Amino acid sequence: MTLVEVVVSLAILGSVLISLAKFSMNMAHATSVSRIRTTASQLAADRVEAVKAAPRYAAIESLFVSSEASVAGFPGYSRTTMVTHVGGNPADTIDYRIVTVQVTNPQAAATVRKTTVIAPF
Repeated sequence: MTLVEVVVSLAILGSVLISLAKFSMNMAHATSVSRIRTTASQLAADRVEAVKAAPRYAAIESLFVSSEASVAGFPGYSRTTMVTHVGGNPADTIDYRIVTVQVTNPQAAATVRKTTVIAPF
């Protein structure tokens, strides 16, 4: 009877340890994915803030529209900055630019995209 109790307790302990190992692996994966996504979000936000700090409104396209295959200091990340100019002609009543920054990483499940609208200053 004691041998059966020991075998059952070892089976229960084994299943608990396997569950704990699986939980640890899932937690490590989630942490890694979160770190990649947070870094991508920060890279996009940095570029949006740089565009907002542009010295001249008219030069936003020439200064910031680009595709970086590799972001300096962040291997594996690529960043694309797109600018759409809406209005701006003498007959138009509106004039603004829509700036979209897209950051990708091969290990990330989705692309991080941040968009802002900048009016003339």
